[in-house]
Order: sequence, then structure tokens, then C-alpha cells
Amino acid sequence: RGGGRGSRSSSSRSSYSGGKKSSVKSKLAKAAVIGAVAYGGYQLGKATARFGHWSHQGWGFNDWNRWREQDGHLCRNNNDCNWLDRNLQCEDYELDFSVSRAWYGGDFAAIVGECECQGGMQWDGRELQCQAPQSGGFLTALVVILVFAVLGCCCCGFFCWFCRR
Repeated sequence: RGGGRGSRSSSSRSSYSGGKKSSVKSKLAKAAVIGAVAYGGYQLGKATARFGHWSHQGWGFNDWNRWREQDGHLCRNNNDCNWLDRNLQCEDYELDFSVSRAWYGGDFAAIVGECECQGGMQWDGRELQCQAPQSGGFLTALVVILVFAVLGCCCCGFFCWFCRR
């Protein structure tokens, strides 16, 4: 099991849809999952180091990484998320795709959703951490310029009106 060698094939799939069906619960489509990409050496090093501090049983980093590449960063609870970043939480979704039966050593039926950043933060796939959203520096500068342009036009208009009196 551990490390990915000799573990069950991840080609066996389940039609599990993520728990109770509810019209309120958002559906998570396979194309929308976070983390379903291959990590480069930099990310693998960071994730491997953090993985060692996570309490898990019966599977290794290579197993988890393979599942993540295939299905995204799926979770059963917050503990499945916040080992990678303390600001990640398990967001409850109705999964709109089948997940590998190998997830969490066969505990795939307990998967409830996907790990997402909390508090409006955004996932940085390079640094493998949640970060505050970038303030739109360009957009802010554009708004400031437009405000000054409008004020300048108003001042010119007032000046012309005042001179004509």
C-alpha cells in the first residue's frame, strides 16, 4: 500500500456521488476540481514534507498524489485538507463524477467534497498554499485615473462657466 507500489489499482471506479442529494448542495464536475494536475519537483518536495506530518493510515504519499492527479484534492473532512495548508477546508459538494475506489485506502464512500481555501483566499498551485487575493493594482490605478479625469473635466467646465458670467 504505502508509496504506491503494490496498492490496489486505481482503475476500479465507483459511481458514488458524494452523499445525500440535495438541491441546495452544489455539484462538483470533474473539470472544476482543484489540484487535478501533475506537480513539478518543487511542489512534490513541499507536499511530501507536509504529508509526513499528517495522520493517515495504510497509504503513502504516492498513493494520495495519484488519486489527487486523477480526481482532484477530494476530502472526507477538514483533516484531509489542512495538513497541506491550515486555511484549506473540506467543502461539501455532490460529486458529479465517479471517484477511484482506492481513495483513502478504500474509504472512498466517505468522500464529501473537495478541499478549498476559506475566507475568500485563493489556492496558489505553485506554492501549495492559500493566499489572499491579489489586489487588482492595474484596476485600482485605472479607477483612480478615471476619477481624476472626471474631476478635471468638471473643474474645466466650472471654470468655463465662471468665465462666461
